[in-house]
Amino acid sequence: MIRNLLASTAVLAVLTTPALAQDTGTTSNYFQNDRVIYEFDVSTVKPDTATGFLASNMIGKSVLNTSTGEAIEIGTVNDLVLSRDGSIRAAIVGVGGFLGLGEKGVAIDYDRLSFTAKSDGEFDVVSDVTRAELENADGFERPDYIPDWMTVSAVQTEIDKISEGAKQTYETVRTEAIDPAKKRLNETIASWTAEKTRVQSATVSSEALIGSSVHSSADANIGEISQVLLNEDGKAEAVVIDVGGFLGFNEKPVAVSYDSLQMYETENGALLVVAPFTKSELENAKTFGPAAYKKNPDAVTLNG
Repeated sequence: MIRNLLASTAVLAVLTTPALAQDTGTTSNYFQNDRVIYEFDVSTVKPDTATGFLASNMIGKSVLNTSTGEAIEIGTVNDLVLSRDGSIRAAIVGVGGFLGLGEKGVAIDYDRLSFTAKSDGEFDVVSDVTRAELENADGFERPDYIPDWMTVSAVQTEIDKISEGAKQTYETVRTEAIDPAKKRLNETIASWTAEKTRVQSATVSSEALIGSSVHSSADANIGEISQVLLNEDGKAEAVVIDVGGFLGFNEKPVAVSYDSLQMYETENGALLVVAPFTKSELENAKTFGPAAYKKNPDAVTLNG
C-alpha cells in the first residue's frame, strides 16, 4: 500500500510541477526550492504543549553554511538518525554541488545544525560544518538490510524517470498527432475561405464582433465572441471566446489574440470569424479572468 501511495505521489508531483511544461530541468529542483521548515505547537497526550519541527518537513530541505544573505547550500537533508530514546543523533545530508563532486551522503551530528528564523514559524537549516570536514568525512552507506525505496533520493529518481517519460510521450503525440492535425486544419481553412472576401480586422468594430460565432472550418463552430479587449491605445489586442456550455450555461471564456483571427464577409454580407484553433485547444486553454489578464496578458492568451 505504501509503495502504491509513493508511486501515486510521484505521478502527481510530475503532473503538477510547472517545470514539466516550461523547462527541461529535472524535477529534483522541485524538492529544493522550498527550503524553509516550520516550527509549530502541538498538544500531546500529556497536558503540556510541545514545540518543534516535523521530521517529514525537514526531509529534502536545504542545509546552508551560514545564516547571512550570502548563504551557500551545502546539501539537502536526506534522512535523520534517531537513537533508541527518540533523540535525533545525526542528519544524513546529500552533498554535491558544494564540493563540486557527485553527491555524497554525509552524517552530520545534529548538534551541528541550527535553525535561523525567517518569519513567523519559518526557519532555515544552517550548519557550521566546513568544506574540509565534508570532504574528509566518510560517505554514508545505507545498510543493505534496510530498504531504500522510501528514501527521498529514490523517490526523486523515480519522479525524474516519470518526468522524462511524460516529456517523450508528449513529443511523440505532438509529432504524430497534433502537428498533422494542425496542418490539416489550416489547409481546410485556406480552401474554405479562398472564395470569400477578406476583411481588414482593423476596420471591424467591437460591436460587430461581439456575439459573432467563431469557426475553425466550414462546419466547426468553436465558440462565440463575448468581449473585445483593448490596449492602452484603444486598439483591440485580444477577444474573449466563450467555449462549450449549453444554452449559455457553464461556458468557458478563453482569451485569443486579435491578430490570430481572420475575418471574411459572406455572400449575404455577414461577418465570418475564423480562428486557427480546434475546439479541444480552446477547451484545454487557460480560463480568462480580468485580474490574471491584466497582470500578465501573454500567460492567458492563445496565439495563433
